[in-house]
Amino acid sequence: MLLTKRTFLVGLSLVLAPACIAEGVAEEPELSLEANAITASPPFNGDPENGAVYALDVSMWEGPLAQREMDCFWESGVRHIVAGTQVEEVTRQQLAMAVSRGMTVDAYVYLYWDRDIGAQVKEAFRRVQGLPIGRMWLDVEEDPKGLGSTKLLALVKQSFDACAVEGGASVTCGMYTGGGFWKSYMNNTTELASVPLWYAKYDFRTSLASWSTDRFGGFAKPVAKQWAEQALCGVGVDKNTMQVNAKPTVVVNRALPPDDGRAPMAPAGLYPANGAVLGVDYLKMMSASVPRATRYEFALERWDGTTFRPYYTWANADPFFKTYPSFRNSLYRFRARARNAHGVGDWSAWSTFDYGKYTGPRPGAAPAPTTAPTTAPTTPPASPPPTGAVPAGLAPDGVTLSTPAVTLTFAGVTGATRYEIAIESANATGAYVPYVTYATTAASKTWYPAIHKTTYRFRARAEVSGAFSAWSGWSSFKYD
Repeated sequence: MLLTKRTFLVGLSLVLAPACIAEGVAEEPELSLEANAITASPPFNGDPENGAVYALDVSMWEGPLAQREMDCFWESGVRHIVAGTQVEEVTRQQLAMAVSRGMTVDAYVYLYWDRDIGAQVKEAFRRVQGLPIGRMWLDVEEDPKGLGSTKLLALVKQSFDACAVEGGASVTCGMYTGGGFWKSYMNNTTELASVPLWYAKYDFRTSLASWSTDRFGGFAKPVAKQWAEQALCGVGVDKNTMQVNAKPTVVVNRALPPDDGRAPMAPAGLYPANGAVLGVDYLKMMSASVPRATRYEFALERWDGTTFRPYYTWANADPFFKTYPSFRNSLYRFRARARNAHGVGDWSAWSTFDYGKYTGPRPGAAPAPTTAPTTAPTTPPASPPPTGAVPAGLAPDGVTLSTPAVTLTFAGVTGATRYEIAIESANATGAYVPYVTYATTAASKTWYPAIHKTTYRFRARAEVSGAFSAWSGWSSFKYD
């Protein structure tokens, strides 16, 4: 299935202790993942006897693809990428990255039978406009939910008519389906036997010659076969052997430059790019790979309306990191730097982007003019939170813990819309130093201490009617 949501954790090690370097308020109640460097599989060269290359298809579920991920595909023998057209910002990024790393590309449109077929095809072409796709694949696999083979055949023919109009002379049209679907729902019709066929059969038989036993629908031979749904380079993909009719538009020099004995240059090619607007509900920070770099850091900050506040800095072996910021419709910025055997390089410039639909004041904007009211306000200003609105009953306190996770709790405050929890750790001299501050809407926070054999303390404060209370007293505990 091309549209099935998949979760792959290949190549990832879950680090219960945070893999981040805390720089300020961490408004994100999540675990941090630090990935082992992704590695290529032994190269597979496709099916040269039948003029077919190793191809992967990816959907919206895989999200944006990093340069390192695409290069890992290349090292594994992949030469062609097919991207779904479900989410435009993901589609265009995946295809553009593939092209930039020397791949040829196609796209596919997953057809829904209860929607306007022509409109679906037209929109798919619009989403890939300007990208050098060779084929648009019409994905015929959606459950027809009672539609008979005659009506279904008419809809498939309609999709090909629309595709021919939109593709013109530059893009050919093909069909993706499977033998089970074709025999069950299409009555094994032979009326479309002349169209290019890409079929699915997950048997790990990679040669197009396996059609001799797989055949259906009167097709003389296929253009492509999808033979596995399996992760590659830590990415959930479908694996294919495919004949392609596109030519690479970029040739990549993959030779490793000589070691100049210096710390790495600042990473380039940041994604999200400066000024981008993200519609997806996650953030994948990426940069171009830096030769000989062994570690990357990604520092994220959030705009609070007047200044950028440090959010988190993550470290990763590869030049990307995926996370889920807590605050949608906000303005963020990030930067990256790399480390190699000679030291840590410079930070890149900041890349600022909207996460959702941010409508507040932006950096550098002139302040709104203020005028004195001509009459007294009709409603009194909000009063500060009462003196008693300070969180109490903090726990744990005065105990020794050794569990991987520690849940910090306190009594909730009436009317509170948010809490801040500040954590400090004792250093070698016994003095407390700031560790991290979390923001949360709950009167608790489950946290994974990174430093063992030490003492921690924490305190909390509540936000009521837009103003924070005083901090509570400290609660401390030992962590083994």
